[in-house]
Amino acid sequence: MYASVRRELSETIKNFPVVTAISWDEIRVRYIRSVLGPFWLVLTTAISTMGLGYIWSILFNQDRTTFIPALCVGLVIWQFISSCVLEATDCFVSNRNLLLNTLNPILTFPLNTIGKNLIIFAHNFLIIIIVFLIYPPTVNFNTLLIIPGFILVLLNLVWIIFVLGILGTRYRDLPPAIASFMTIFFFLSPVIYKPEQLGLKAKLLWLNPFTYMISLIRDPLTGNASPGFAYLVALLALFVGWGMLGYLLKNYRYRLLYWL
Repeated sequence: MYASVRRELSETIKNFPVVTAISWDEIRVRYIRSVLGPFWLVLTTAISTMGLGYIWSILFNQDRTTFIPALCVGLVIWQFISSCVLEATDCFVSNRNLLLNTLNPILTFPLNTIGKNLIIFAHNFLIIIIVFLIYPPTVNFNTLLIIPGFILVLLNLVWIIFVLGILGTRYRDLPPAIASFMTIFFFLSPVIYKPEQLGLKAKLLWLNPFTYMISLIRDPLTGNASPGFAYLVALLALFVGWGMLGYLLKNYRYRLLYWL
């Protein structure tokens, strides 16, 4: 099993220029003939951040200097994670022609899903920079934790997208089901609020896997350190998830072609 994963990873790394090219091409095609292109999403996020941040800071009696940056970062991170998850179930189906007519490694397509959403995430990050210029965050040693936190999130997204992609190809009812659940998870995740606002019930948030992903990225950006157990859970999920990836890769790599 591990030999299959190593071989697939090796081939995918060699094929990385193809992953990059496909990601850029999909973004270009998606926004062809558009004047602003992906900056429409940036504009939408900016309006949401400033409008909701101003109103909710009053409703929740929160300090704007800390609430608006946290809300901004939370929305940008959620858009990135949710887009990856929502597109995961179709990552193989939408690339049916490439899978059937080329010899690209199968991990090319989950990485492509992450790649194109990373491009949009980079555009949206401009909003975070602008908000941080208005409401400067605390910059300290904790800020450096964004590096391991972001890497953990990306590595976990690889196996999540791969597993959902395999299941979504086999069971076509999964995409609408995932879309429905992601709407619910938005309100159950600390995107538009901070865990400490829930008081003693904040512990319930950690039953939500997306809480860990948001925390590992948002906390360092706002000058805070994520709880130690968040890193442990992320590492455990990484170990278990890549084990699932290896099992599915070994047993369903070629069956996938018949499900397309």
